[in-house]
Amino acid sequence: MRRLSIPSFAKINWTLRILGKRSDGYQQIRTIYQTVDLSEELVFETTSNREIELEIEGRKVAPGKDNILYQTADLLRKTTGSQAGIRIKLQKKIPVGAGLGGGSSNAALALLALNQLWDCKIGEKELVELAGQLGSDVPFFLVGGTAVGWGRGAEVVPLPDLPQEKSLLLLYPHLEISTSEAYSLGKWGKYAGTRILTRDWAETTMRDLLRAVGPKGDGWSFLENDFEDVLFAHYPVLVEAREALKKAGCERVMLCGSGSTLLGFGSDQQVKEAAAVMTREGIGETFFCRTLSRKHYRQVLTNSGLLLL
Repeated sequence: MRRLSIPSFAKINWTLRILGKRSDGYQQIRTIYQTVDLSEELVFETTSNREIELEIEGRKVAPGKDNILYQTADLLRKTTGSQAGIRIKLQKKIPVGAGLGGGSSNAALALLALNQLWDCKIGEKELVELAGQLGSDVPFFLVGGTAVGWGRGAEVVPLPDLPQEKSLLLLYPHLEISTSEAYSLGKWGKYAGTRILTRDWAETTMRDLLRAVGPKGDGWSFLENDFEDVLFAHYPVLVEAREALKKAGCERVMLCGSGSTLLGFGSDQQVKEAAAVMTREGIGETFFCRTLSRKHYRQVLTNSGLLLL
């Protein structure tokens, strides 16, 4: 029996712009992903049978064949013809339907772990393609750190790590919103522009991001999420949670991904004090965390025994 125990990290989106529906039916987006150190534990154990076994504790997620971990293992077996068995244990801590990419992170790490444990020998290009089949955010978790997401989000271009880690407060208002539901609530128009992501745009984006999240925080307007207006209008609880975070001392509050988690940040002291206030008042579920650089992300996974791309 071979075994791997690895952490599965969450993500936030510094920006998320929805540019319109493409001719293939997908929404064209432009986003900046960022890994954070909120995590849950995944354990993979090879078995002598040919089954894909799931053991999940913690939060409620889709069971059996509807679970993305099962789907990942099944996709890899169909791709390679492998009949190897696996037992996957997940201690689910990241909120579901929260815009934090917990399921996508699970899928990406499962691809890497099973490719290693089953000796599939699938190369980087094909693994990225398989990740894109599993979900738009999944390829990002093969990269980590700070990165641009383009197209439907699956085209990922790494950006330089932020000069220093940032303290963040995540507030989950006990509201589960699926990505498909979030898209269905908006009117996004059609996209007929270019699908080519230029290097100049990526470099300009990094410069603007550093201004927005740097010590002066003088570029807040750059941090935009197009889901905000739609979801805040539809779910009053999000408006209430946003105002509570601001009142508690967060300098800036924004939606994480397609919701429903809200992200509040400021100085370390402001964020810690806001976390204490939210916990004391029992407003949602709070997580104090920090951004996770690509170097740190890869180091933690490597130390867990995972072979990275």
